[in-house]
Amino acid sequence: MRPDKQPIPIPLARKLQFMQTKIVPLMVLSMTAIMAAMLWKEAISPAMLVGEVSTQKSNINSPVAAEVIRIHAQRLTLVKAGDVIAEVRPTDVRQSLDLLQNELNLLRIEAGNRETKRRETMDFERLQLDWMIEKINLSKATSAAKSAAATLEITQGVTTPPAATGRYQQEAQLAKEAADAEVIERQTLVATLGKRIEELHHSMDPKTQDSLETWKTEITLIEERFQKIAINQEAIQLRAPFDGMITKVLRNVGENVLAGEPLLLLTATEPKSITGYLRQPFPLEPAIGQKVQVRTHAKKNLIGNATITRVGVHFEPILNPALHPSPTPEVGLPIEVSLPPNIKLRPGELVSLMISPSSANEPAL
Repeated sequence: MRPDKQPIPIPLARKLQFMQTKIVPLMVLSMTAIMAAMLWKEAISPAMLVGEVSTQKSNINSPVAAEVIRIHAQRLTLVKAGDVIAEVRPTDVRQSLDLLQNELNLLRIEAGNRETKRRETMDFERLQLDWMIEKINLSKATSAAKSAAATLEITQGVTTPPAATGRYQQEAQLAKEAADAEVIERQTLVATLGKRIEELHHSMDPKTQDSLETWKTEITLIEERFQKIAINQEAIQLRAPFDGMITKVLRNVGENVLAGEPLLLLTATEPKSITGYLRQPFPLEPAIGQKVQVRTHAKKNLIGNATITRVGVHFEPILNPALHPSPTPEVGLPIEVSLPPNIKLRPGELVSLMISPSSANEPAL
């Protein structure tokens, strides 16, 4: 083009066509990308980790080997602290009584070997030991009588042929009568020995009574143990340690349980914290006091602010499949997050947790 000539003018329609085909699409694409990034950050981006709203849980265990005789609270029943939720009856205390009886027999042998004691003291010791042994035998007989009575009650409800039913009931009746007779005889013997001990104690010389203080202490300790065993023959009531809901019933009426075996699972109705697991590689190093955004998984997502209150010192297996859906076993570092004040959460609920990167470098509280 020659310098003395003007450039060819471009029509306005051509300029509009250029903007429509070149600039406008580029602007629309840029705005779409920006909006998509904002939406991704606010609603679609995955959380840093998934947490579970945790609460207090407690197994209601049987303190002794026993039979479950009553379950007062079924699954999803609300209970108050102190409510009786189950009752168990010890199945057999005769082993404990046998052990106590063996200890008394050893004391009897020891008393017989004390040659320096006066004859009056030795008679008193032996008589007192005989009295204790007979009290234990009476307790064993009482337990056997209760068992025989229970057996007779069961046979009376059996729907078998009349001949067999009559034979079973006759055997159970004879066993119960024999046990009751033994109880009566041993009650009489215990009462007689107790009266004889009291008479002998009052007739003893005061110096002799002083020498029996150590012996009386040993007998008192055994007496206390015997009283505990005798009490355990009665039904034991299991009470709720705190307010909550029965979430599991692990045993039914009539089943036998071992000492320490759980019967029920009690779960508190109010949550206490949120638990999550950080898997390697860590997006940031967790620390107490860091800010956390809590987002619910409900239809209408609720968002609240919380903080990290505790951080574990070692990795733990992630046992909850909701927190770790992969079939491959995995471990994570546990963290505990406080409850957001503006969101009502339920125990066991899953929430999304996003640790704020801006608070990662802040000093821990």
